[in-house]
Amino acid sequence: MATSFEQLKREAVQLERQLEEKVSRYQQLAQKLNHSAASQDLSMTEQGTSNAVSWDEETSLQQEIQRLLTHLQDLIQGRLVQSARSPSQQAVVGRYRDIMMDLRSDFEKSQQTVRRAAERRELLQGSSAAAVQSGNDPAMEHLLRERNHIQNSMNAAGGVLGQAEAVRSDLRYQGRSLRNTQGLIGQITGNIPGINTLVENIRRRRSRDDMIVAGGIATCVGVT
Repeated sequence: MATSFEQLKREAVQLERQLEEKVSRYQQLAQKLNHSAASQDLSMTEQGTSNAVSWDEETSLQQEIQRLLTHLQDLIQGRLVQSARSPSQQAVVGRYRDIMMDLRSDFEKSQQTVRRAAERRELLQGSSAAAVQSGNDPAMEHLLRERNHIQNSMNAAGGVLGQAEAVRSDLRYQGRSLRNTQGLIGQITGNIPGINTLVENIRRRRSRDDMIVAGGIATCVGVT
């Protein structure tokens, strides 16, 4: 049963690494799409082609991440939970569940960024088409200038949010590393069940030796 658990744990680690790599790629792609949607050059053919490729990549990557998340969830809540017998193994399962929830949260936040980018892209494309149809309408030109100011503000805010998201992802990665270290220590402790007893026996023997030495010193002092 222990061998079966180790095999399942290796499978979970492999899925976790694949998810971390793909979620990181998805986060970068979401920021790229968000920036492209706010660009003022959407009418250029070359950029339009590049955007189309990026949106196709987003769809494919999103489906792959959802598939991996489903696979990892089924593995953790099914076979891995059933195979966990010792407290250390149950702690490993809990750690993988926390990692999966963190990755899912990062993925869902990036999905929200992608949805906002898609809405902004449609809005800007509609306004660009309206500008072409209106010709030199002063009112439309004023609206377009206001739109450009709003875009610049949103780009600046998006840059700050992107930096904050990068810091947050780095902190989560460090947190996962610490949990992995704690789980490894717990597993080592669980694999050596007699270590606590051995430490306690050493402490008692040392205390007893100290009492004997103290008694000997007291006797010598009394004799002299």
